[in-house]
Amino acid sequence: MSPLVRSFLIMVVLVVPAGSAVAQNASAQGAGAIIKGEAEVLVPPQGTAVEVPIHLGTNVILSFPEKLAADALYSSTDWDIQPWGKPPEGVAVRAAIRNAKPATLALATFSGKIKVNVTFRVVPDSAAALTLVRFKTASAEDAFKAAVAAEVAAEVAKQTVALRDELAQTRKALDAKVRDRVDASVARRILTRLEQVRLAAHERNDDNVIVHVQRGIFLGEDGYLVFEIENRSGAAYRLAQVHVVGPTGSDHAGPASLLTSAMDQPEAGIIGVVAAGGHARGVVTLRNVDAVLGRSLQLVVEEPEGRGRIVVDRGIVLR
Repeated sequence: MSPLVRSFLIMVVLVVPAGSAVAQNASAQGAGAIIKGEAEVLVPPQGTAVEVPIHLGTNVILSFPEKLAADALYSSTDWDIQPWGKPPEGVAVRAAIRNAKPATLALATFSGKIKVNVTFRVVPDSAAALTLVRFKTASAEDAFKAAVAAEVAAEVAKQTVALRDELAQTRKALDAKVRDRVDASVARRILTRLEQVRLAAHERNDDNVIVHVQRGIFLGEDGYLVFEIENRSGAAYRLAQVHVVGPTGSDHAGPASLLTSAMDQPEAGIIGVVAAGGHARGVVTLRNVDAVLGRSLQLVVEEPEGRGRIVVDRGIVLR
């Protein structure tokens, strides 16, 4: 047995409520993940008691700002307790057996400014645990403020988890309602009008990137142009803009989409990416398609800042 734990005196094991600074630091981390963290405890002149959760087989260090007194009191032999540093300004504690019972260690610094009772408890790997606890001197007022702040933080964390779960459920229900409304809207539009027009319009740019406009689709009052980008160049084609221009120069394009595996989640401002040597199918919405029936349209695609621009200006007429 080390000199630090040489004296054996009777001690009552103190179990600290969940509102203690260390317990709150651990609980605030959240359950369900393997967490090893640190905590800081402000000790008032009269001393304090804290509870430290520990994972089996893991050391926890109790650190003090000055040399520890030679004697320490402990309540169990289920724990391996060793001095830390020279001269010892800390203690290293580890559960000696798998079924170690909660135990309390009484520690004090050489000057007597810090006196603490630390209760150790083995917790499952899925629970929050600590690996380092720093003890610092503080006035009674500062220690009280810190305890209140820790309690508030723990309650906020608890409420945040509850609100997050509630929000997730609400979002799930909302997504289901939105999906139902979208499906109902599409169904009504199909009943109103569902037609297809085959097209065969093609154009390329100087980099040998080709756009094939394959067909037009009427769905309700809107229309869609289905196209394909064939990238025969040696670099990826980053589609940023799709326009459908009428005879008067007005743009009738709505949202556009590109189906490609080159980039599952394109960066901001990019509709999609066509890898070098690859193909990708796209579609662009035409709002109020009846306004452009029988008129010659232009499909324009381009990369950011107008690079790689391709204008398909022949063969796109919807009837």
